[in-house]
Amino acid sequence: MELERLTRLYHALSQINQAVVTMPTRGDLFTRVCQVLVEHGGFRMAWVGWHDAATRRILPVAQWGDEQGYVQRITIFGDDRPEGRGPSGTAFRERRPYICNDMQTDPSTMPWRAAAISQGFRASAVLPITLAGTVEGTLSVYASAVGFFQDKEVALLTQAAADLSFGLDNLAREEARQRAAAAASSERAFSEAMLDSMPGILYLYDEGGRFIRWNRNFLAVSGYTAEEMAHRHPLDFFSAADRALLQGRITEVFERGESFVEASFVSKDGRETPYFFTGRRVEVAGSRCLVGMGIDISERKQAEAALRASEERYRTTLDNILESCQLIGFDWRYLYLNDAAAVQNRRSNHDLLGRTMLEAWPGIEQSDVFALLRVGMEERRPVHGEIAFQFPNGESGWFDVRCQPAPEGIFVLSIDITDRKRAEQRLRELNESLEGTVTRRTEELRVALVRAESADRAKSAFLATMSHELRTPLNSIIGFTGIVLQGLAGPLTTEQVTQLGMVRGSARHLLDLINDVLDISKIEAGQMEVRTERFDLRASFDRVLASVAPLAAKKALALTMDLSPAVTEMVGDRRRVEQIALNLLSNAIKFTDHGRVVLAATVTEKPEAGGGRRQTLTFTVSDSGIGIIADDIGTLFQPFRQLDIGLSRQRDGTGLGLAICRRLARLMGGDIAAESTLGQGSVFTVTLPLEPDAS
Repeated sequence: MELERLTRLYHALSQINQAVVTMPTRGDLFTRVCQVLVEHGGFRMAWVGWHDAATRRILPVAQWGDEQGYVQRITIFGDDRPEGRGPSGTAFRERRPYICNDMQTDPSTMPWRAAAISQGFRASAVLPITLAGTVEGTLSVYASAVGFFQDKEVALLTQAAADLSFGLDNLAREEARQRAAAAASSERAFSEAMLDSMPGILYLYDEGGRFIRWNRNFLAVSGYTAEEMAHRHPLDFFSAADRALLQGRITEVFERGESFVEASFVSKDGRETPYFFTGRRVEVAGSRCLVGMGIDISERKQAEAALRASEERYRTTLDNILESCQLIGFDWRYLYLNDAAAVQNRRSNHDLLGRTMLEAWPGIEQSDVFALLRVGMEERRPVHGEIAFQFPNGESGWFDVRCQPAPEGIFVLSIDITDRKRAEQRLRELNESLEGTVTRRTEELRVALVRAESADRAKSAFLATMSHELRTPLNSIIGFTGIVLQGLAGPLTTEQVTQLGMVRGSARHLLDLINDVLDISKIEAGQMEVRTERFDLRASFDRVLASVAPLAAKKALALTMDLSPAVTEMVGDRRRVEQIALNLLSNAIKFTDHGRVVLAATVTEKPEAGGGRRQTLTFTVSDSGIGIIADDIGTLFQPFRQLDIGLSRQRDGTGLGLAICRRLARLMGGDIAAESTLGQGSVFTVTLPLEPDAS
């Protein structure tokens, strides 16, 4: 009987070795090994488990002989939790075979014993599977007889697991080789596509002028075929008048490394097109070559001609307008003045052109007009002002001056408004008596307004002072505690680290309380403003989820997000929307010890009173936490209310978070509602308009 059993195992090992060589994928190899062990090795059932790093579970990826779905019902982990101390978890974690010759008495099988015995399993062997030297999975086999696995059986199964690991390494190497080959092929195709898709012509030739490579556009522009191109010389594509210039530039590339030139490219049919050519020296297969590129500059040449014509038209226009037009360079030199400028300047343009303002107008650097022009010159932005100016002969006047940045410096347009200013002065004098009367009659109202504003300022000053006076020492406490905890002030004992950690945690908690109190004060005082901007909702929810992910991971909670395709953009206050979502998610994680927290969002349409329909964002935060008593739902959003009194204050908080969230939501035209079942979890629902009303 033992000889027959060993013969079957040797035959199974041989079949496994064949599978290692022939199976094309990992999944096929796993399934074939399980099949061989059952059909040829005489085992009741075999399965392969693979470790999932995210959940730390050992998940079944292949099985044979499991007619009742045993492996799909059991839960096995690869860490040291109770579900990871069984045969599979131990073999995975300790990198050694685990033999259980009596599942009825082996303590490690307790969590799965009843299910295994009901399947007729009496003994099992689990062997680690490695990939690149790291244990990544397990091979489990089951027998119907107690004491089935002896030294020879274990040795054969160990060899089978080693062969399976060897096969996995071979598959991994082959997959890597295929990926590398595909990447190289893709890179070659990409390079070819890049060369052919370039808008200009690209070429490569050696010092003898023999073309080695060119792109498809070169053939299209030149009109030559690939066969003809092989017998062309670079100078063949230029007129006789340009060849000497081109030969000089080619020589410059091979001697100095690079050069450029503008010349007409001559195609096969004799058509000439202006091009800008660049060339650089490169080494290809040990030979010096020139790689060059040519860009068609026909449109640029046409644009330059059009620009020259346009400039001439504009100059003619400026010469004939009534306003003074002056172009001043970066060195404050006059570059252009029209005829009207001579009238305003009280001197001829010939006297000013080519001279600087400082030369032409002594002392002008102290004037208001020079200060205005300097702002436009230095800050490169349009400026405008109505400025008084006194000429050297003692005459004065008022000018409306507009300054616009120009490529050469600044362009100044000015109008003489002296008559208008004098009329305004006379009108002001007539109105002075009336203004005095109005001033006296409104004095009483001003005094009352000052008193009201003083009271409001006192409140604002108190809040600002308290904010500064409380936040500054708290930030110092948090900062210096962090420095001490880092050991920068000397080593600490374990107890000192613990106590200082409690100090820093308490300081941060107090700082959060102060911030919440200030927020609720601003809202109640009507000083909280919400912004209106278009932003990406999905990116906002991603940021919020990323910020609370460490808290969920610390408690081993499943944190997921489910957004409908309609959730894209929103017009509103991005920071306040993220503040609401962050507060609700933090609360959900805080009051959930096991299970999951889910953020879901969708967009719906709701009818309005005027008969139209309005798009509304609805997002929910649901958890499987401790829940809320039904009688407490009504007081949930009141300031300074916390509902975990019966838990002896096990969970900290200010009691302001939900109150702030509801008031922020209502400021943005929405609301928050809550539903909860004690002991089963809670759901908080936020509704906000996708676009706010004009009000």
